Amino acid sequence: MATQSYTSLQDLIREDFLTCRICYDLYVVPKILPCLHSYCQKCLAPLVENGIVQCPECRLQTEVPGGASGLKSNFFINGLLELFQMKHNKDLECTICSNAQKVVAATARCLDCKDFLCQICSQGHCCSRLTLHHKVVNLEEFLAGHYDTEVRFLQELCCQDHTQEALRFFCDTCSVPICRDCRMLDHFQHKVVSMANAVQREKPSVEQLIKSLEGTITCISEQEKVVEEAVNKLKAKGELIRNTICNYVEDVTAYIFAQKEDALAQLNVFLTQQMEGFSVAQKELQSQKDKAKSTQEFSQHILYVGKDYEILHLEGMIRNRVQELQTYRLQQLPSQTPELAIAWDEPKQLSETPLFSFVFPQEQPGRDVQRLELGNESVTSLDESDEVTDSLSDSDDKSCMSVSDSPTKSSSSFSSFRVRAEYTYSFEPEPSFSALEKPNITGIAVVPHTGQILLLDQANDEIKQYSPTGQFQQVIHLPGHLSDSVFCGISVCGKILACSSDTHLFFLTLEGIFLRKLQMRGSESSYALASYQSSYVAVSEGTLCSISLYSPSAFCVGRVQPDNYQGGKFLFIAVNSWEEFIVSDFIKKQIVIMEKSGLILNILKPSTSVMTRPFSVCVDETRNVFVIDQFKVIQFSPDDETGKVVLNDQSQVRRPRVLAVSGENLILVREDGRTDVYSL
Repeated sequence: MATQSYTSLQDLIREDFLTCRICYDLYVVPKILPCLHSYCQKCLAPLVENGIVQCPECRLQTEVPGGASGLKSNFFINGLLELFQMKHNKDLECTICSNAQKVVAATARCLDCKDFLCQICSQGHCCSRLTLHHKVVNLEEFLAGHYDTEVRFLQELCCQDHTQEALRFFCDTCSVPICRDCRMLDHFQHKVVSMANAVQREKPSVEQLIKSLEGTITCISEQEKVVEEAVNKLKAKGELIRNTICNYVEDVTAYIFAQKEDALAQLNVFLTQQMEGFSVAQKELQSQKDKAKSTQEFSQHILYVGKDYEILHLEGMIRNRVQELQTYRLQQLPSQTPELAIAWDEPKQLSETPLFSFVFPQEQPGRDVQRLELGNESVTSLDESDEVTDSLSDSDDKSCMSVSDSPTKSSSSFSSFRVRAEYTYSFEPEPSFSALEKPNITGIAVVPHTGQILLLDQANDEIKQYSPTGQFQQVIHLPGHLSDSVFCGISVCGKILACSSDTHLFFLTLEGIFLRKLQMRGSESSYALASYQSSYVAVSEGTLCSISLYSPSAFCVGRVQPDNYQGGKFLFIAVNSWEEFIVSDFIKKQIVIMEKSGLILNILKPSTSVMTRPFSVCVDETRNVFVIDQFKVIQFSPDDETGKVVLNDQSQVRRPRVLAVSGENLILVREDGRTDVYSL
């Protein structure tokens, strides 16, 4: 049995106990909710909605048809407030002799009259027949709290209808405290008892209710222990699994590196043996070549300088030597080149299927677990139930991993379109004579019809132009003298080149001749651009969560504001052939697809797709959306919300940064500026 604790009156007459939790000031007309939390009436009033108020602390909802004023007043708090305010009033005056002309400081307090008295009035108060038996106490002792209990006992609450009458009775019929006038008028026929008798009758049941809470508190404490034990168990299990995963990966990594060293050692031994054979052959061939040259040189000297008899005398020897040299043939070498076979080079082992899988409570594993043996080790992987039809090319060491998901059944032909990116070629950013800094590629655009690739080098305020096959063509210098900031975004709108710098949009010719510039909305540090045919340039406006449309002649021709969309930050943008806008939201980590009217068609979220942190986006001619997600490129067909990983470059050191699609090619620019082109 828990020891029962009692609260003293002195503990309650404190400012923190008498402070409203909403306004953090002393209560003013305190109202109490059914959950026993109290607040000022004026603080509760704004919280009432549709006749319901929700407690700010415990969230309990209460119906209040009459508003906050209809709630019960907390008379207990009111009584304590009265005592608190009296004790904290520094300028207490005598309530008998003080007036407008003079102010006399109080030195005592009559507990019965509730008057503050000066020294003279205090002496007179004790001599009067009417107040002879009143208790007059020293003011300092009163303020120190020595008489708080007696003051509380003498406190009376007046009736709201009859303000001069104290509440001394309790109506059992109405269950309300009443005054003498109420008893004689409105409650004359009701069952009425004195307030003291009512309290004496109800107090034991209230004490029993309070006492019963001990069992409730004990039960909650036991449940807390159970929850704490479950939390500790969960943490321990999580730590065990985390250590298991780390140790397993370390073991597998060590095994793979050991296999690597062993394979490289075998390769080196084979290559050394072969190279030694070739070295001997090279020396022998060089020796024969030297002999042939020496014979040729000597024979020519005899032929052109020698006497007739000398030529005839040596003709037989020369013939024999030449025939000997001509009959030489190098011994056949067993020319061999090694071929590599990788045991794990299978699509279902190198796909996006996770290496580790979990079975959580009330969940079923989505795939069967298959174990791949590693000599003395084993790898747990997931075997997909659908048929794997794609394969990796052994000869193409630059091709990347892809997922081979089975097509989703749909009436649309797009849903069955399965794509995989195959590496084609790469090119590095070409340094120009005017370049002062290491290239920093922040934007990419493809010129319509010609397929030329434009890369915006932010570090050097220039655009590098390449042919569709990756051949460097020229440098287009940006008008850096017209901007105080660096250039960031790029797009081609017909025959006009659009570039963003800080909050300005620049229009240039494809040769880099400056045409015009305009001020964009917002205050973002960078703006991503995309073009719809030759009609307009679409500008992603960051935290405004909107898109502005500008014609090549630098006029705003429209604005796309998605319906009821707030709290995000639009980053990269693309426009498809149906004039649908695709933007990546940096804050909400999702892709938003919307019409020009602002109607949101779809939102691609990590919770419903293979995507985790979307970054740059682009679209192809058939409305497929491609998204950079860390080291991956994910494709979403028009009616697909799950997505397919078409490129996974976990082995690369530099992440993909921006991308574009040109015909059947996916163009990917990495953080170090290298551009990789893949065939879809």
